[in-house]
Amino acid sequence: MWSHLRHNTGLIPYHVFVHASSGMSHAIVGNAPLLQLPRVTTFDVIAARGILEVTTDIIVAVILLAGFAAIGMAAMPDDWWAPSMALLVIAALGCGIGCINAVVTVFWRSWEKIYGQLTRVLYFISGIFYVPGMMPEWAREILVWNPLLHAIDWFRAGFFASYQPHWLDQSYLVVVAILALLGGLALHRLSHRKLSAPL
Repeated sequence: MWSHLRHNTGLIPYHVFVHASSGMSHAIVGNAPLLQLPRVTTFDVIAARGILEVTTDIIVAVILLAGFAAIGMAAMPDDWWAPSMALLVIAALGCGIGCINAVVTVFWRSWEKIYGQLTRVLYFISGIFYVPGMMPEWAREILVWNPLLHAIDWFRAGFFASYQPHWLDQSYLVVVAILALLGGLALHRLSHRKLSAPL
């Protein structure tokens, strides 16, 4: 049971991050006809895609966990606050990176494919199939620089009251998420005129 739920509690925040940051990558390029409407801006399509991706993943996660609970599995978190906050922060991080990706993809179309490969690497270094406590200390000290690992462990800690990793740094994740959001908004603002030109 622990192994099964550990896997699912790793996949949920991972998918929220990856789907938001990847889905937003082609928000501008994929909505060129829509951007011909005078009231629709590049920020509108980026934000709409981010909201869609995050909302969809959260709804799917709730249905998945409710389904597990309905068949008698202990799938509900011990503390609702921790996973809720973890999802909020990881969604902010995903949207921040997604905004950056959306702008970069307009000027460098290959970036979307490169980023897709990078997210595959994250799948193996973010603690989805394992907990960092199972790893050698030297490896964990390297991997804790990955904010997604903190998001997954924060989310997981809410499901298992006995799981309180000493390496979890919530403030680090929050700061990285805020910087990603500000960086994405700043990059979009600086590139606004070029992004508004016909693609």
